[in-house]
Parts: sequence; structure tokens; C-alpha cells
Amino acid sequence: MTGDTIRIGQWFQGPTDFGQGGWTAQRFLDRIAEHTDRPMTVSIAAAIPLEVDLAVVAQGDRWELVAPDGTTIMAAGEWQPGFADTDAITIDAARAARHRFLDTVDEHPVPSCFSCGRLPGSMGVHAGPLADGTDRFATDWTVPDWAVDPDGNVDTGTLWAAIDCCAAWWVGWSRERRVALTVQYAVEEIHPLRPGATYALVGWGGDHDPEWDGRKRHAASAAFDAEGRCVARSDSFWVSI
Repeated sequence: MTGDTIRIGQWFQGPTDFGQGGWTAQRFLDRIAEHTDRPMTVSIAAAIPLEVDLAVVAQGDRWELVAPDGTTIMAAGEWQPGFADTDAITIDAARAARHRFLDTVDEHPVPSCFSCGRLPGSMGVHAGPLADGTDRFATDWTVPDWAVDPDGNVDTGTLWAAIDCCAAWWVGWSRERRVALTVQYAVEEIHPLRPGATYALVGWGGDHDPEWDGRKRHAASAAFDAEGRCVARSDSFWVSI
């Protein structure tokens, strides 16, 4: 055991009354980064409790995030990166896709999510289908002021949450509609985020079959800056509920 803990505050919800997966995964791996520099992927095993201390525990060649009652919430292990690429889109194209969100999502499955929910102050990650025939979803997203420290550094937990939610809309609303939860997640941060900058987020099927495999589906997501440069990308697996 490292003696480290993390605590997910009430605001950082995904599903109502539980922590957002991308935000929590970044917090978890940030603690592990103090002990290893190997690429890691996170498996999400249980709903993430809020406002409690979650222990970061070393278990052989992997790490676990453990609730006070002993439940393993997340596990992290070494992973050979295999991130997919996709063509960049403009901020305007991403913004236009977000305006299609309301025509695509008739009932919001996680209205309290700080990243993609409907509460005042949500980051507004509302991805809708692109109009380019590529089976991708997109939205524009601006780094929130509260995520920038006095030295101008951006809290990348916001990025992990945002591209997680962008992938979620593609998973649950492209082809057929299903509500799904992230069960595995990995992120590559390529370039630092700029305070106050707006990015184009894209979600798609990555290099895997875009169809559902029973209850499982693979997804990828990426963030592009105004110059079309990829600043981050993710790889994830989802299970419908």
C-alpha cells in the first residue's frame, strides 16, 4: 500500500451520485505516476463513491483503487499503447455537431454529470453526429476557468472526463441507442492544454469493429486544437446496461 488516497468531490459526478470515470481514472493514475512511468490502462470495476477516501493500493504488478468497505473500484495495469488515429476536424464542424445533439439524444442518461450533463456549470460535452458521412460524433469544448491554476497549468482531469463523455455519446447513440458504462480506459496526453482554449472532440470506433459485440463495444476519442493538431486521444471499452 502506498498510503495515498484520492477523494472524488460531489461535483465530479458521472452517473447521479457516483464519480465520473474519466476524471477518477486521471486522479488514480496521477497517484500511480509517482511510482512508475510505464503506460497504464484502467479497468473500472464498480461505481465510484463520492466524498470518501479511496485507497491507492499496490497489488503485485498492478494497482487498485479501493473503497473503505474493501470494494475494488478501479484497477490499473501496464499496457502496450495502441491508440487509433482519425482525421482532424475544425472547431466550427465540432460546434455544428454539438447543435445536432438535441436532435439525437431524446433523454439524457446522466443529467448530473459535470462533464456532459445538463446542470448549470456542466462542461457541456454534448457530442452529436458529424455531417461528413464518417460515423463520428463531435463537439466543441472549452477549457473551464476553474481548471486553470495560478501558474496557467490546466487540470487534465477535465480533458480525461471530456473525451470519455465524447466517446460515450458515440457508443450509446450511433447505429443503435443503448446506455453504456466505461469498463476500460486509457488516455495519451500529447500536448499541454492551453487555458481558455477551445478544442474539437471526436468520438468513433477506433481500429475495432464499430458494431456491438453482444453488450460490449469499443471506442476511441481524440481532441484537436484550432490548428488541427491532436493534443490527446483515448482508447476505451464499454458495456451496455
